[in-house]
Amino acid sequence: MQLTPLNPSDHDGVGAVLGVMNAVRHADAPEGPRLVEQSFRAGLRQERPGLDVVHFAATDDGAVVGYLGIGLMVGDNPHLAMAELMVHPDHRHRGHGRAMLDHYTEYAAARGRTDLTAGTLTTWGDGPRRPEAGVAFLERNDFALALVNVRRRARTDALAPEDEARLWAEARAASEADYDLRTWTGPAPDDLIESICRLDAKSRTEIPLGDIAMEAEAVDVARARAKEAATAAVHQVPVKAAAVHRATGEVAAITDVHAYEDPAAAHASQGITIADPAHRGHRLGMLVKLANLRRLREQFPRVAEVWTENADVNDRMVAINTALGYEAVDALSVYQRRLRP
Repeated sequence: MQLTPLNPSDHDGVGAVLGVMNAVRHADAPEGPRLVEQSFRAGLRQERPGLDVVHFAATDDGAVVGYLGIGLMVGDNPHLAMAELMVHPDHRHRGHGRAMLDHYTEYAAARGRTDLTAGTLTTWGDGPRRPEAGVAFLERNDFALALVNVRRRARTDALAPEDEARLWAEARAASEADYDLRTWTGPAPDDLIESICRLDAKSRTEIPLGDIAMEAEAVDVARARAKEAATAAVHQVPVKAAAVHRATGEVAAITDVHAYEDPAAAHASQGITIADPAHRGHRLGMLVKLANLRRLREQFPRVAEVWTENADVNDRMVAINTALGYEAVDALSVYQRRLRP
């Protein structure tokens, strides 16, 4: 087996990798959201702030049999690396996965990374069964479970109108005396961007990360705008809602959902939802998520469902999502291997 960097200009080569990825998804997690080809192809060309990403195609006897994506944190958390590894179902149990994992380890170690992570889908509760081979493979290669993110989905019409109206009324009653609500699509308003940066910087320390060691991200306006530009370049459209503390003008809570420009994409991905700890107790998480759901339905009526992930111990956000109609599907179990410096 050979690993070669994936050339974004090689239309057929990228198409072959997409074929592998779609085959893996169909075999291992057919209930999951489909891969949006337009965004994947654009992502091969796009730099991402704070993350150095490389993509490899695995070939055997001239056929593409796997895909390896490696992300190295830069600037903040330069000890950390992450990988996505896929082997076509028809080409498994031939050593391809081990060869890709070895390449990932050598690549990351040569660049000074000591904490390597990789994820595999696992069964959650009474949800659809997921293959157990991924867990066995990672554990056999000295990776240990570090974090469990439960994947959930909800239809955009999951709530009965009367239930949505009740949740909205409760959230507004707890918040409207002190907080204004703002929603938008695309780049953040200029008058909120600095406050959003301050809240964004808290996300890595406020959200459960299990045994994965991550420091707060240094976010300034330039970095925030670069992130927005990167999102637009991969044909995703952020839909956002924020609760703004009226007395200070500070953003107290924010949420975002990423929809896709591809007109055939009938799903969207829930991004970060965070409330400043100083402003908790006013149902701001529920407020911004409900407001964002309404805007998503208005702006993207073709979107039928939203997918999200939450750490299995994030009880506060899980409770909100459950009330909004999210149902657990499976889990992304993140494994970690710590290398000696």
